[in-house]
Amino acid sequence: IDEIRAQVEGLIESLNKAECFDEAEKVFLEYDALTGHVETMITLCYIRHSVDTLDEFYDKENEFIDENMPLLIEVMQKWTMALLASPFKADFINKYGELLFVNSEMELKTFSPEIVGELQEENKLVSEYQKLVASAQVEYEGETYTLSQLTPFKQQPDDEKRTAAWNADGGFYKANKADLDRIYDELTHLRDKMAKKLGYENFVELGYYRMQRNSYTKEDVADFREAVQKYLVPVADRIYKEQAERTGKSYPL
Repeated sequence: IDEIRAQVEGLIESLNKAECFDEAEKVFLEYDALTGHVETMITLCYIRHSVDTLDEFYDKENEFIDENMPLLIEVMQKWTMALLASPFKADFINKYGELLFVNSEMELKTFSPEIVGELQEENKLVSEYQKLVASAQVEYEGETYTLSQLTPFKQQPDDEKRTAAWNADGGFYKANKADLDRIYDELTHLRDKMAKKLGYENFVELGYYRMQRNSYTKEDVADFREAVQKYLVPVADRIYKEQAERTGKSYPL
């Protein structure tokens, strides 16, 4: 982590010293390669950890990422600020497009050193949730399955078998209700706390910036929801009523 931070600091210094676009672009590509390597290692760890959450090696690797990735965000944001302030910004936009800078500006709105501790805690809670769900060992028709392995059984045509598969799936969530509720509750309060530290009313605006929703707003989403309710729900309602009549079932299904 210290080595990566030092490399980014050096690249920031080189970017600030660049005397022409070619020099600035060379530094930009070096930074892109470095962060690409870091993200690749994180992704590999995430995949191997999610495949088998009981694998002790990748469990420890995942814990390391949860704890240390927020420590890298600060220096990466310094890079972003340097890039946004570059005298060669117009040249970057001309070659790589404006979206690079639109997303960079949004990225700056998602972090402050004040929330490093909360980010670390958030990572731990998300990992706890993923580990809990991945650990499911559900009994169904004399065999043991994970939740994802139950999916085909929940889609089979036999009503009784399909219902039994759904009940087996739901049984896991009911059995772990206390932990799931606790994780959800803690994440909700934690994310609200982070948003308010960053100056937002609640997590909604911060969440939009995190997901880089750069071409529509929460007002647009509200309009979309209203359109769904006005135009699509009546169509779906009619289709399900016809389905109930055709199959001899009571409505709602």
